[in-house]
Amino acid sequence: MRRDMQGGVISGAIIVLIGAAFLLDNMGIISIGHLFHFWPLLLIVGGLVSIATPQGRVKGVVLIIVGTVFQLDALGIEHFRWGQLWPLALIGAGLAVMWTTLEGHRMGGGNPGDPRNTLNEFAVFGGIERRITSQDFKGGSVTAIFGGVELDLRDANIAGEQAELIVNASFGGCELRVPESWEVVTHGQGIFGGYVDSTRPPQNYAQNALTAAPRKMLMLRGIALFGGVEIKN
Repeated sequence: MRRDMQGGVISGAIIVLIGAAFLLDNMGIISIGHLFHFWPLLLIVGGLVSIATPQGRVKGVVLIIVGTVFQLDALGIEHFRWGQLWPLALIGAGLAVMWTTLEGHRMGGGNPGDPRNTLNEFAVFGGIERRITSQDFKGGSVTAIFGGVELDLRDANIAGEQAELIVNASFGGCELRVPESWEVVTHGQGIFGGYVDSTRPPQNYAQNALTAAPRKMLMLRGIALFGGVEIKN
């Protein structure tokens, strides 16, 4: 709810500012053509808003850096060519992956876990397909950089109440399939990419919600930077 409210406030504020700019331009008070040089400030403001929340710190830092680079270029202070930008994008992607991974391990105690029930997948310029059947799935971490990862957890189970999985995709993609009986809680961030939860509750879940046993929870963290992460059941 807090994230939805934050998004609504930012979107509304942007619409108000754009409308006010066009109104002042029509009244001859300002020239809107000059204001277009400051459009990267929208990215910087969005980054400052995101960085105020623990889940949005990485996204906020990336937006501030990207906005600053474009603003310097728009004002003619410094001109950046594609040959300079793409290495910066790689550096940013690497730092973002490192941050989310270290933060996730810090919150999870930093225990690497048993490889039989804990994921530790890393795909760079390649692909990984894995099917997990462990009945004591603990979570872990998955990273795809210029590559793809497909994980099938439909035959797995969580022995405790929940498991935590860190999924990062930079210039790549991850697809995760989970059992229909699991509840997915996503704290992922999409930065010029998508972090999509496409799961649906089980059939007749609304009718049996009061009598059914509590659903196992899979908590997802991570970022999709110029990439995509999708969870299905």
